[in-house]
Amino acid sequence: MRNKEDLKYLAKKFLEGTASAEEKAALNHWYTSGLAEGPEEELVFTTEPEDAKAIKTRLYQNIRQKLMMPAGKKTAVAKLWPKIAVAASLFFVAGMALYFFLAHKNFDTERRFADAKMISAGTNTAVLTLANGQKVNLSGSKTALVINASGVSYSDGDSLGGNRRAEWKASSELTVSTPKGGQYQVVLPDGTKIWLNAASVLKFPARFDGVNARRVELTGEAYFEVAKIEAKLAGKVRHSPFIVATGEQEVEVLGTHFNINAYTEEGSIRTTLFEGSVRVSLGGLNRMGRTALLRPGQQAMVSNQEIAVNPADIEEALAWRNGFFKFNRESIPSVMRKLSRWYNVEVVYEAEISKGRIIGTISRSKNIKEVLEMLEETKLVTFKVEGRKVIVR
Repeated sequence: MRNKEDLKYLAKKFLEGTASAEEKAALNHWYTSGLAEGPEEELVFTTEPEDAKAIKTRLYQNIRQKLMMPAGKKTAVAKLWPKIAVAASLFFVAGMALYFFLAHKNFDTERRFADAKMISAGTNTAVLTLANGQKVNLSGSKTALVINASGVSYSDGDSLGGNRRAEWKASSELTVSTPKGGQYQVVLPDGTKIWLNAASVLKFPARFDGVNARRVELTGEAYFEVAKIEAKLAGKVRHSPFIVATGEQEVEVLGTHFNINAYTEEGSIRTTLFEGSVRVSLGGLNRMGRTALLRPGQQAMVSNQEIAVNPADIEEALAWRNGFFKFNRESIPSVMRKLSRWYNVEVVYEAEISKGRIIGTISRSKNIKEVLEMLEETKLVTFKVEGRKVIVR
């Protein structure tokens, strides 16, 4: 063991009967390598002397059983050819070194990620806020919230409880917000479907009149499937535009599928188009800012009052909607921001972070321990979890 804390942790697991084969091998190696000579209290680093004695006794029994040595009897050792003896000793040393390395690596990881077992992946969690400020916690067992002419309900027809119909009628605007570690689907009165990612807020009218533009406001990230609405005005058929306002930009669509990532901490707003067409405008559609018309497969990035249009990584933009993290040459801070939102954890940096880039795909259903261990395999970063804090070093 490299230090007292490591050995104390391993000894505790050994006594409780929860130590793995590698951990038992490492403890056996410690005992047989001469490190276990002296007062038990100093060697096992446990506060209870009887624990130390118990460990020594059990270790001795384990070793004797493996070597098939009768208790209290000396064993004869046959002389082997020198070359065979040397080879055997080298094999034994190499094997024990490998056991020791694997065991230490295994329980060191367990120690660093002990608190990670309490951190689960995100779930369906959101809050509906009515115009009067009243908040309704949405059920995590439901898949979507539906708003229509009848009021508000879940997609399976179940009500939200209480007199929500009267409250909905009195509301001109509704807000659905997801916390860190939450996501939810919303179906608007016009049939538009919206999937909200973690730490996102969507504001929208409780009713659409079919004539004026359908306008919603987004903070965070959402995937949209916009329904086409046609209305007759002065005898002419007119398409009702759908507008998404996100900070310094507005996106106008008719009927299309697209994703908007507008997290403040990302420093830019990314609009990715999957089908149809959208117009991205700086500072709002009614202002004289720059605009860009997107075609399917393109992404608009708005930053510092500039619009840049580039080919999109469709799989990366849609990954969260399909239940994955997809990293395409992403920096470690960018990766950690995604994990922070989905697992509702605080990220702290202890040292200068590698400038290496992460490439790969990980399921969002995995617990955070599995995800962090996979990221450590890149050799770019290591982690330690304390409560809901992930320390990057």
